Amino acid sequence: MKSTETRPAVMDGYYRAHEGIVNELYHYYRGKSKDELWLIRAELTRRQHMLGNIPLLASTMPIVFLIFGAQVNKYFPHDSLRWMIVALASILVIVWSINHHFRQKGRVHLDLLLVEEIMKERSQNADSAVQLEEARNSGAWPHPAMERMEHSEHKH
Repeated sequence: MKSTETRPAVMDGYYRAHEGIVNELYHYYRGKSKDELWLIRAELTRRQHMLGNIPLLASTMPIVFLIFGAQVNKYFPHDSLRWMIVALASILVIVWSINHHFRQKGRVHLDLLLVEEIMKERSQNADSAVQLEEARNSGAWPHPAMERMEHSEHKH
């Protein structure tokens, strides 16, 4: 799908094809405890900050060839087949590492988004449950929003 795509049928088809993995991840993270989610979030944050190493390594490879060009030319003359193989291999490594980087970056961001949303949802539910319990125990007339939450809890 192009980034400029605006046709609803194409967009719906694309997202329908990819929603399975998101649902599986969401259900996986929903089954984790608060402490487990905290640890997973910490690991994902660590991985998110380490992702810059791959492009750094890929972008420094040509600089290494420039610095050590004389030594490289000694073992791999420009007109030899070995030079072509080394150049092709280095290009493939660079392309693969950049592709791998962006795939990992996307997965880490997806996982981090899901974990943070679940943690936020749980904290909001915990806060609303505490507020509802405090209103019941205070003897004061409950707030209209709390009455709606109480009615919605009985429906589920």
